[in-house]
Amino acid sequence: MSSFKLQIKGWEDGERVDKILEKPDRWQLHSADQVIMHIDDMQVVINQKPHEVTAKKLGVGACAWEGEMLLAAYLMSAVPAHRYTGMRVLELGSGPGLAGLLAAKLGARVVITDKAVVVPLISENIALNGIGHTPTPSCSGTAEAEALEWGAPGYEDVVRTLASRKPELVLAADCCYIDQDGESPSTPHFIAACRGLCGPDTRVLVSFELRSNAVKETFLAEAAKAFTQVRRVPVSSLPKCYRVEYIELYELKP
Repeated sequence: MSSFKLQIKGWEDGERVDKILEKPDRWQLHSADQVIMHIDDMQVVINQKPHEVTAKKLGVGACAWEGEMLLAAYLMSAVPAHRYTGMRVLELGSGPGLAGLLAAKLGARVVITDKAVVVPLISENIALNGIGHTPTPSCSGTAEAEALEWGAPGYEDVVRTLASRKPELVLAADCCYIDQDGESPSTPHFIAACRGLCGPDTRVLVSFELRSNAVKETFLAEAAKAFTQVRRVPVSSLPKCYRVEYIELYELKP
């Protein structure tokens, strides 16, 4: 990955805004109606709902978080782009779906999941990027949106159905947290969903911003029970634009 930049569009003090972020900035990201990630000669566009972040509306899935930005940038830098062609990828708790959309643009066959209330936003962004359920001349990858809320009644059945597609790579960004309403999704159920999606050779990439030591400790403890390998990706292996202390990336293997 030789170049990376984030472009945001929206409104600020009644004025239309269209600017490039010089460095990661959560507050500017979350005020934007649209975010465009430019990586080398590729771009991914996501619409957001910055006024619907409260739990009574879309919740945290209304916007992309910085862990998602890191995860997307890492996908481009970790392996040659051609390795994603035909790869079966599933994203958990995607919000607007940035990382999954990038994987699809790289040629992967992607299922992007979140709570049912977020699925229309994911579908909107799939269409916005010209990605279909079948390959097209402009995009060899595919993407579809599905509802999956770990911890909700019957979620294990949804996990089993999705696991039948045999994902080779599972992505999850900022799925372990305490939100602004003091609510925290179940980390044990999140890990159970990750493990349930895995075949013997599946890799799981999990990124998150460090907001709570208790949440991180629970994540690591539950991951150690469910997976044979829990490895923090070294900061030196992350894209330069996201070598920051407050976001971590882990690789899990069954």
